[in-house]
Amino acid sequence: MDIIDDISELVGRTPLFECKKLFPDSPARILAKLEQCNPMSVKDRPVRHIIEKSLANGTITHETELVEASSGNTAIAIAMFGAAQGFPVRIYMSELCSRERFQILNSFGATVVLTPGSEHTKGARARALEYCEANSHRAFFINQHSNPDNAEAHYLSTGPEIWEQCDGELDAMIIGLGTSGTFEGLSQFFKEQDESVQIIGFEPASSPVYSGGEMAKHRLIGIGPGFVTENFNRGRSRMDELMLVSDDDAFAMTKKLAMVEGIMAGVTSGAALWVAEQLAQRPEYAGRTIGCIICDSGERYLTVDGLFPVDNLIRQDC
Repeated sequence: MDIIDDISELVGRTPLFECKKLFPDSPARILAKLEQCNPMSVKDRPVRHIIEKSLANGTITHETELVEASSGNTAIAIAMFGAAQGFPVRIYMSELCSRERFQILNSFGATVVLTPGSEHTKGARARALEYCEANSHRAFFINQHSNPDNAEAHYLSTGPEIWEQCDGELDAMIIGLGTSGTFEGLSQFFKEQDESVQIIGFEPASSPVYSGGEMAKHRLIGIGPGFVTENFNRGRSRMDELMLVSDDDAFAMTKKLAMVEGIMAGVTSGAALWVAEQLAQRPEYAGRTIGCIICDSGERYLTVDGLFPVDNLIRQDC
C-alpha cells in the first residue's frame, strides 16, 4: 500500500465499471466512471487543478480565503483541500441542498452561507461574487461556472483515463450539465480523439434552462444551476444531443443502482444511467459503447426525501 502525505494524491485513477447487472439485456455496452472513488467526488479533480495552478502563478497564498457558490460537490472538495492545506473556506449554497452537505462542509471547518432555494445556485453565485468584490484583498473566487481550468482538469485527466480504460472504443459520452466544466473538458478531449463520439448532455426536465426553458424547482442536486454557464457556451458546438431527465426517473434509477449493483450514488448518477438506458435502446447503439459518470457517493443524500427510504425494518423485542 502506498504512503501519502496529502489527500490530493488520491485524486484520479478511478475505475470504469460495466453495468451488466443493472442492464442485463442491453443491446449496448454501458460503462460508468466511478468518480465516487476519489476522496469525495468528481469535483476533486477541477478543484485540485484550480488550487495548484493558482498557487503556482501567485494568484493565491495559503492565507487566501477560498470562496465558491455550489450545490455540493465542488464545495466539499474546496473544504476538504482547505482543511488539508490550510486555506480558510467560505461556501454559498442553496438552502434546498441536503443537510449532509452542510454537515460535511462544517466538519472540514468551512463557513456555509445559505441562500434562498428559489434562487438555485444562480442566487448563491451572485451573493458569493458580492462578497468577493467587497473583500478582494483576501478572498479568491474559485469561479467554477466560468473558470476554464475547471474544464482543463477533465481534459488532462478524466478524459484520457476513460479513453485508455476502454481502449478508445467509445461511441457516446453522457454528461450532466451543472457547471458544465466536465462537459467542456470531456467534449473537447473526446472529439479530438474521434469526431464521431457522440456527446450527450442532460439536465432536469423541470428546469430546462440549457434547453432554452425557464428556471424552476427541481430535485437533481448537482446539475441545473438555473443559468447557462460560460463553460457550457465554450463547448456548446460539441454537444450532439441534450436530453431531459425527470426527478422520478433519476430517483428510481439511483435506487435500482444501489439494489442491483451495490453502488450507492447520488441522484445525478442515476439520471446519467437513465439516459444511458434510453440511448442503448436505439437501434444505432446496438453493439456500441456508452460511457457515463457516477459522480459521488449516496451517503450525502440520505435526508433527500424519497430517495433512500427506511422501509425494510423489523423490530424484534427481547
